[in-house]
Amino acid sequence: MVYWEHGKGYNKFRCPHILGKVDCPNGSIWCSSSNYGAVVKTRVKADLRFVSTPHRGSKNWHKLYNKRTSVERSFSKLKELLNLENITVMGIEKVKTHVLLNCIVLIAVKIASFKSSLIQNKAA
Repeated sequence: MVYWEHGKGYNKFRCPHILGKVDCPNGSIWCSSSNYGAVVKTRVKADLRFVSTPHRGSKNWHKLYNKRTSVERSFSKLKELLNLENITVMGIEKVKTHVLLNCIVLIAVKIASFKSSLIQNKAA
């Protein structure tokens, strides 16, 4: 079955022969008598780990996954460069303050590098 769309709390899958993805020897007659082909709907709320929204492999899923990888790179920089793996302060408020200051430093470095690249591009 081929992912077709998401709507009203379910993912919809259609017959791959009708969509031209596979060439079945018996055609679509054995799975459905209609020209639309066989349809399977899976409820998203049934098992959130198995059935996800958006469907794994769809365009929207790839967009979200790319955002996730960029966030993971930021976490990696915080841990490795700004020493968030070995926090030496105690207490939740002090840890929050420490992490917040490190995030501010990471953002400031990103802004400074962006501005310096703009200056270099104008000079060239």
